[in-house]
Amino acid sequence: MPPAPRPAAVPQTWRWKDIYPLAVRAVELVSVGRGGERRAIALANDGLGGPPYATPTLWAALQYLGPREVAPAHRHSQGAFRFVLEGEGVWTLVDGDPVAMRRGDLLLTPAWAWHEHHNTADGPMVWLDGLDSPLVSVLDAGFFEPGPEEVPNRSTPATSRSGHRRRCASSRSGAPGWPTRSPAGWSRCSGPACSRSSGWPRGSST
Repeated sequence: MPPAPRPAAVPQTWRWKDIYPLAVRAVELVSVGRGGERRAIALANDGLGGPPYATPTLWAALQYLGPREVAPAHRHSQGAFRFVLEGEGVWTLVDGDPVAMRRGDLLLTPAWAWHEHHNTADGPMVWLDGLDSPLVSVLDAGFFEPGPEEVPNRSTPATSRSGHRRRCASSRSGAPGWPTRSPAGWSRCSGPACSRSSGWPRGSST
């Protein structure tokens, strides 16, 4: 073993002005639906020698969902995050629960949770996808299951059933009252203005 870590990945920058035109171009080349599933531009680190990974443990990609497009349901053993870079009007269903996606949002999708995306707007949405695919691959634990062709729930609530968009605020300082862990899960907040109903949802995750 070396006396210090010797990471294979190298520092690398993927610039929006270079990648975004490729995502737009991909609309003409890659369909969203069964077969293609998703339209994503993977970010490959030059130090890794070929695999389309941003780091040895992270697959990252720019995903582009066009106006009124639907990315059908599927689930996989990889956990995922999505950070919205541009656009409004997209809802993602996580195990049937519709969650709004807006610019600046960070959404987490647990491994093996059903998820699909539908764009209700006349403009596209672009987000950064991140999956732990390289790690899952090393563990020989990667698997995938397609879901129904049609989105079962096209509702567009401001707040999901789990209440992911709820926040609580301290009336004394104006600072957020952050949730504290209890045996029942995320059920209360620490700020004086917080209550059970105004805090984060119990142990659920997008």
